Amino acid sequence: MLESHLPILKRLSPFAALNEADLEPIVAQGSFKTLDRGSMLFKRSSSDTHSHWLLSGRLNLINDAFENRVFTESDSQSYGAVDEFDPHRVSAVCEQTCVIFSLPKRVQEKITTLLESAAEAADQDTANSQWMERLLRTPLFEFIPAANIQQLFKIFESVSAIKGEVIVKQGDPGDYFYVIKSGALTVSIESQQGVQQVAELTAGQTFGQDALVSDLPRNATVTATTACQLARISEPDFEQLLMTPVIGMVKKEELDAYYVCVLVGLRSFDDPMPIITHGEIHGKVSIKSSGDGGFGYDKVFYPLGYDCSMASIDSEIKNKISHRAIAFKKFIEKYSS
Repeated sequence: MLESHLPILKRLSPFAALNEADLEPIVAQGSFKTLDRGSMLFKRSSSDTHSHWLLSGRLNLINDAFENRVFTESDSQSYGAVDEFDPHRVSAVCEQTCVIFSLPKRVQEKITTLLESAAEAADQDTANSQWMERLLRTPLFEFIPAANIQQLFKIFESVSAIKGEVIVKQGDPGDYFYVIKSGALTVSIESQQGVQQVAELTAGQTFGQDALVSDLPRNATVTATTACQLARISEPDFEQLLMTPVIGMVKKEELDAYYVCVLVGLRSFDDPMPIITHGEIHGKVSIKSSGDGGFGYDKVFYPLGYDCSMASIDSEIKNKISHRAIAFKKFIEKYSS
């Protein structure tokens, strides 16, 4: 288990920022485990002495309004550990077999100390080689031609940030793609429940690409927690040097996607037989967005049988074919029976 999933863990924050000598004793204090479909990783409102990283599989995160959000391996790349709040704000249930790495939270303080010590000890030349090396190890750069990479490093614009400075703000239009050369930043999302910190970023990691790919506003705020050195490129350069080569490598079948909605009805807090229904709508993901309706990924999701995005479909039709409508219809049928 350890040997097969350790490479995945090494790509996740904060482990990606550790060298091999520091990583090995840290990982030894955690544990890898496999959870079957339907297993609960943790329950909402519970306290947890461990943090958990999803290495493979899919989790359903269910909040106090019984709204469901799917957490996948790609979310682990973006956000790191699952729901880092104490107590937990959501329940995490395995939608399919999952591999989880769990680490005591007290050990994470050692990681912070190691990273701070490394940042203080490294000179600028060493720091430059580290962030470049880590950047080139990211999956994105597997598809980038060598000539593009050379051009990329030539046009990177260096940017300094002081502790507490907001680099990108949720809701603003996307303009730059950023790479962290040194320092640390936090990623936070503002919702009706308040501001939630969802990730920590360190040297060699990137941010800002989501808005450039989707043509949607920034989906999170990124703030410097230490003095930082960043490198950035503009949207046109990002599309030419990074996005275009990746699009050329993507196969049509890899663009398959679907929405899922799960409804849970409880007659009481400890109802032993809750009403559970789910709905799905399948389709394709487009590289470019279109349409003015909907929210989230509606502008890049094309349902099967339609030649337009979910955001372009008439609301009356959308309310009949959506995953929510299907789940709700099933729920009413079960409730009525």
